[in-house]
Amino acid sequence: MLKNLGQRIRTLRKEKALTLVEISAKTGIAQATLSRIETGTMIGTVECHEKIAETLGIGLSELYTGVDRRYEQISHQAKEARVATHHTKDVHVEVLTQESSKKKITPILLTLQGGGKTEKEHNERGVEKFVWVIDGHVKVKLENQEYDLKSQETLYFDASFPHQFLNEGQKPAKVFIAVSPSKI
Repeated sequence: MLKNLGQRIRTLRKEKALTLVEISAKTGIAQATLSRIETGTMIGTVECHEKIAETLGIGLSELYTGVDRRYEQISHQAKEARVATHHTKDVHVEVLTQESSKKKITPILLTLQGGGKTEKEHNERGVEKFVWVIDGHVKVKLENQEYDLKSQETLYFDASFPHQFLNEGQKPAKVFIAVSPSKI
């Protein structure tokens, strides 16, 4: 964020055809400080930012526009764009986001047909899973324990335990699973 803010200030300053010396004279901020802010070695205070924004003829919120990289992490995906990563007659797995390897959490929609079950799996230590049964009834076999989850029930566990999802009923079951960190 430091470099982004500095780059934004430099860009705006150059668009207004102002030098660091001119900005320094108008704001009372040392030229060396302004230079450090622009290069990202220093962030400065909000008070400095306000003075710089005022000198550039903009508001503080406009100065900060585009600086926050969190907006770049927003990922919207239409239902039509989802791709099944695993599909058999009994099991359908969809990853609910794009570029999941770059994410901290992987959201998955698991649909199990009646009598369907997943393969047993286990992840490396440190990987966790959150399971939410959206519709239906699912049994989760977790090493030596079994959990019967009905619609709207959840389960959270260390995914390094061997685990498997089963639908012993006749109707399809839909299960939301979040894996963190992202490991598929």
